[in-house]
Amino acid sequence: MRRFTGSQKGALFAVLSIAIAGSIVVGIFRGGFGTSRLTKENVAKVIADSAVLYDFPTEVELPLGKRKKINGIIQYSFDPQLQEDMERLFHAYKPDYGAFVAMDAHTGRILSMVSYSHHSTQENLALRATFPSASVFKVVTAAAAIESGQFSANTVIAYNGSNHTLYRSNVLKTQLTRWTRRITLRDAFAKSVNTVFGKIGAFEIEPEDLREYADRFGFNRVIPADFPIQMGRAEIPDIEDRFGLAETASGFTRDNTMSPLQGALIASAIVNDGMMMEPYMVQAVYSPEGEKLYTADPQLSSMAVDPRTAAEIRSLMRETVSRGTSRGAFRKFFKGPFASLSVGGKTGSLTGTDPKGKYDWFVGYADSGKHKIAIAALTVHEKYWRVKSSYLARRAIESYFQETFANEAKERARFVHKNGRKTEVTRSL
Repeated sequence: MRRFTGSQKGALFAVLSIAIAGSIVVGIFRGGFGTSRLTKENVAKVIADSAVLYDFPTEVELPLGKRKKINGIIQYSFDPQLQEDMERLFHAYKPDYGAFVAMDAHTGRILSMVSYSHHSTQENLALRATFPSASVFKVVTAAAAIESGQFSANTVIAYNGSNHTLYRSNVLKTQLTRWTRRITLRDAFAKSVNTVFGKIGAFEIEPEDLREYADRFGFNRVIPADFPIQMGRAEIPDIEDRFGLAETASGFTRDNTMSPLQGALIASAIVNDGMMMEPYMVQAVYSPEGEKLYTADPQLSSMAVDPRTAAEIRSLMRETVSRGTSRGAFRKFFKGPFASLSVGGKTGSLTGTDPKGKYDWFVGYADSGKHKIAIAALTVHEKYWRVKSSYLARRAIESYFQETFANEAKERARFVHKNGRKTEVTRSL
């Protein structure tokens, strides 16, 4: 795994200590060349190869027009503490392969990107889309079902079979028996019941609708960004292949693949009222003299769902954390300093071949009201499980909001001191 060198960290986190949330305008370079515009496309071309290799140079030569070039210093969008904490966690637990992405859901700013391999590789696994999306694809199916108006979180569905298997007879035979069970969509999502989502895909959603929502969430298309993201794919068959539709809709297939970056984008759309922003990792570019040449400009990528549907899916994702498949990782989380956070997620697990191993996903969000972050954590285990992705996600949320809450408290204290106001602090015993 390639990490920041000491000089890169110095340039990134010390020399460029200007506030990360710079003004949202495109920088203009004025110098000996005259006035020229440095665009996102210029920046993207320069960092493309290094991003794929999980290498983040801070000093680069940038094209400025057809024949002009200029030396630039890149300020990345990463949150220094979160990036350091997540790199340390992956090195401590040592999964065979792993990747992590956190982003600001409101702007698309990449807060952290980690690629880890216990083996020898320089590839940035956070941008690679060979990983089966597994049950994370249930977010897409739920979105299509809810936005059609046929389903809500409280809709009750009858099904046969166990929660985590998918058999043709249980999906395609619709008669009720004495073994038939009933479950709400909310509980089916939280417990990741494959047969329920298989039945929805086979009988309740048209294939073209599932294709449309897969596209909205970034499958089968290029995702615009200032760095290259391998395209995720979802194979959605025609109506004649109802069991194939069931496999796709439930995520019980290796034909649906995505990158960890796309996983974070899926969660970002849900917490951001349906709006998926273009991700970016370059916050700003400066000349060697310190003049700002470029600043990131947040852009809307797609409207994945309407705000009402996004709110409904958030209720499903919160259930996953409180009573569903990731409840163990978040046990006692809401009894401490993070009790005010709204947290939701979707887990997924499947055996894959590229690389070979057991894939474990957590895709989710955390919302304080003021700050909304989206997270995707992936670990791949060949023989032995070393860490759950949902646990890594919890640690990321704690890292980010502990720092955020502390900074907000300092700001409030400075404001009070500046304005000469007295405050009364109450401590509960």
